[in-house]
Amino acid sequence: MYKVSILGHIGYDYEKRGRIDVSEHPFTTNFGNKDVRITTKYDTSDFRPAIFSMIHEGGHGIYEQNIPDELEGTSLGSGALMGMHESQSRFYENILGKSMEFWSYFYPKFQQTYKELEGVDIISFYKAINYVEPSLIRIDADELTYSLHIIIRYEIEKLLINSDINLDDVPGLWNEKYKEYLGVEPKNYADGVLQDVHWAGGDFGYFPTYALGNLYGAQIFNKLKKDIPDWNKKIYSGNFVPITKWLKENVHKYGATLKPAELIKKVTGEELSAKYFIDYLNDKFGKLYGV
Repeated sequence: MYKVSILGHIGYDYEKRGRIDVSEHPFTTNFGNKDVRITTKYDTSDFRPAIFSMIHEGGHGIYEQNIPDELEGTSLGSGALMGMHESQSRFYENILGKSMEFWSYFYPKFQQTYKELEGVDIISFYKAINYVEPSLIRIDADELTYSLHIIIRYEIEKLLINSDINLDDVPGLWNEKYKEYLGVEPKNYADGVLQDVHWAGGDFGYFPTYALGNLYGAQIFNKLKKDIPDWNKKIYSGNFVPITKWLKENVHKYGATLKPAELIKKVTGEELSAKYFIDYLNDKFGKLYGV
């Protein structure tokens, strides 16, 4: 039941308007703002996929649960396209969910569930969940290398759509690009070209929304910090209400009435910029690695 504790704290209504199930690839689906369902996956040798995929999908779920009732039943009763939607999931998963403030509150409780962590101090734990390392699986990638996974998929999609390659070329090209960009190479399709459900489901062109979500999320976070100067103290004490309320009032309440470009300017007063995400990464990982 620990999963309920985390998601309940960050604002996902598990009890009355949502549920959590298990799937091979985590996802969120909804039937209005009062029925928003998420899934996660488990790895018996590593708790991270389950925890962080739940927080990620919880971010999607919170967005949909916060869509105003007056937009329900209309084409505007959902998030502002998937780039903005991914900003909320990536925000909760990484900016909040992998922060020291977040785990300063949750880690003592977490240790009660995972007895193996009883002798592990929080600094070591924090460094471990933010460890930077080239990897094969996108959803488990660290924040620094994550966008390389997106670039690989985007480049392959572009070649396919332009008929520059055939479908049979994709697995080999996938492996080549992983070796070139990340220095790793899949030994099978499960860890390679078949790890995501997007192409099988027809979602071509979706992957760049994750990279856009990183940019939107960091820029929104920059504005949130100005409006809630003691945000870190609130998270440290386990008080997520002001954070989720701010997101509801500044992002979620608009549903799809504004395009992402319009919404980011309304929220932050600026057009989308990569500056805030770069600054966020430099600050976080500069401190972690002393560079």
